[in-house]
Amino acid sequence: MTATTENSASTVVVRLARPEDDALYGDDIYRIVNTAYRSDAGWTNESHLVAKDRISRTEVKLVLADTINPVLLAFSTSSPAKVIGTLQLDPVEHYPDFGHYTGSNGYSFDYSTAETVPRTEQIMLGLISVDPTQQSRGTGRKLVEAGLKHAREVMGRKQAVVYVLFQRTELREWYQRIGFVDYGEKRPFLDVNSKQEGLHFSVLRLAL
Repeated sequence: MTATTENSASTVVVRLARPEDDALYGDDIYRIVNTAYRSDAGWTNESHLVAKDRISRTEVKLVLADTINPVLLAFSTSSPAKVIGTLQLDPVEHYPDFGHYTGSNGYSFDYSTAETVPRTEQIMLGLISVDPTQQSRGTGRKLVEAGLKHAREVMGRKQAVVYVLFQRTELREWYQRIGFVDYGEKRPFLDVNSKQEGLHFSVLRLAL
């Protein structure tokens, strides 16, 4: 699977990752994911909310070799030897607590769900990151579009789901601009590394 789009003077190419990509691009992927979410370099930064790295170098190798949760990589024809973005497709049925966390005393959420299709027909988008130097140029949209196409045509999925920190208003609005719908679902952010009390996710959904 390969998808392309014009991006200023260059073209963005999206393809499925392979295990051997770790040796070639693993360091780039590690840097991109963590600078996109844990530094002030890009607009997706959330280091003021969460302390630790988004992914470790060891985890990068594992996700590239994962055959159940495929990863897509984005490249630019102006610099084809470097990855500029990532996206992982996670089948929802492999997450037994998906959408059904047990609330703790610190949370008082309504755990209602807007699921309209079986979980075996849902796909969760994860590890979405774009090199901060390439952000706001359409790379993220192309990654998501390619991922949704693969989920629909290859994996047989009928609904896409994404968890976004409720406090990340600009990110929730970005997903809504590309078609995701916020039905008001909330889920707690169960992470000891959070820097702010009351962190929680908004669950956004898109029919495929």
